[in-house]
Amino acid sequence: MKTIAKIGALIALAMTAPALPEAPDMESALAQAAEQKKNVFVDFTGTDWCTACIHLRSKIIESATFEKAYGDDFILVSVDFPRSPELVAQIPDDEKRRRENLLTSYRIAGLPGVVLMDANGMPYEIISGATRTAEDYLPMMEAGLKKRAIRDAAFAKAATLEGMDKAKALAEGINALPEACRDKYSKEIDIINSFDKDNTLGFAGMGSDAQKRIKQTEALRDLLASFRGKLSPEDMKASIVKLDEFLAQPDLCPEVRQEALSAKGDSYAFLRDLMSMYKCYKEALEIAPDSRAAKRIRGNVEHFEKNILPMLEK
Repeated sequence: MKTIAKIGALIALAMTAPALPEAPDMESALAQAAEQKKNVFVDFTGTDWCTACIHLRSKIIESATFEKAYGDDFILVSVDFPRSPELVAQIPDDEKRRRENLLTSYRIAGLPGVVLMDANGMPYEIISGATRTAEDYLPMMEAGLKKRAIRDAAFAKAATLEGMDKAKALAEGINALPEACRDKYSKEIDIINSFDKDNTLGFAGMGSDAQKRIKQTEALRDLLASFRGKLSPEDMKASIVKLDEFLAQPDLCPEVRQEALSAKGDSYAFLRDLMSMYKCYKEALEIAPDSRAAKRIRGNVEHFEKNILPMLEK
């Protein structure tokens, strides 16, 4: 009887914990996907604090329903943002910045967030949040795969065309994708813009410009990381000088300039220079009022205008 019970327990365990094949990092996931002709399921998660993330992993990704539907089609890789000091301490600073850059690159506003990409690392769907059941999550996966199918068909068509016909076919494929995925197609966008001189397809400012934004974001994150843990007034003044040097670049993308101004405002807040803080936040908000960071900055501006500015003006 004990032997039967043990066998039953092992069978139950095997039935309750199927999962997608998992890779330890993005590079390994892409290599496996290329070798096995699969897609990549990138899970942006907070494994030690985000209840919705834990639910997505344990109740959806690791469910028999999900494994049956997509276990042969995807390689799983997690991009984790833990909060416990022990787990945070285990992540090297350059890896932390790499993960933050990925989060920004795909405009993931909250966790969990999932990016579906092909074996070449080209994204075609972004899924926000979790659903109650795996069955509820499957239609979102299917919608993503349909977007990829539209992209692939349009790109295949473009390969047979020239001039504006080629540009239109490429645009059709890119426009089938979520907005946060489109700027990753810099090669295709540059081709579109080379033919569409009048910007009738609306891709001017994308392509290589998107890659510039990514590099500028990474440079700013590296600069901000160099200030981390330095909290003296002298350190704050030095950070403002460095941020002013960064902001002096004439070709900064709006969202990057906004983030730098917001960081400068934070330094002024530490120094209790409230008017300078307010001016930085207000300028930052005006630059990109619909950005991912705008909600936080708007809250700072509105709080200052409602509660602090009246007292300063008395």
